Amino acid sequence: MSDKELDQTPERRFIEAYSDMVMAVWRDEAEAARLESDPRGYAIAAGLTVADGAEVVLDRSQPSEVLTQEQVLADWNATPGRHVLHVPGTPLIDLSELTEDELDLVAAGYNAATAPGNNNNNHNNVIVLIV
Repeated sequence: MSDKELDQTPERRFIEAYSDMVMAVWRDEAEAARLESDPRGYAIAAGLTVADGAEVVLDRSQPSEVLTQEQVLADWNATPGRHVLHVPGTPLIDLSELTEDELDLVAAGYNAATAPGNNNNNHNNVIVLIV
């Protein structure tokens, strides 16, 4: 499968929408309030695929370890009729310390395994949680 085809997978689109959503919530308290008041509606508006009639359970806890793309996707899809949406209360880094290029990578759902110059990292991390 080519990189372009991989970029079009439902999983890739989910991670991109998820990353954008998390960044928006972290940058704006009003966004965080909208998420907390209606997680399901907010997830749908953010472009996440929510199953018909499914509940979206918001998890704002701070992770003790880095969440991988696989973990985020697994928790979202683990239980029929119930999606778990991980949006930690605060980023693990100060977003003001990132360059514009780094912020663009964050919003795009950075894949550490395919990063230029990285030939031995086989883990896909959701960069918004680990930068």
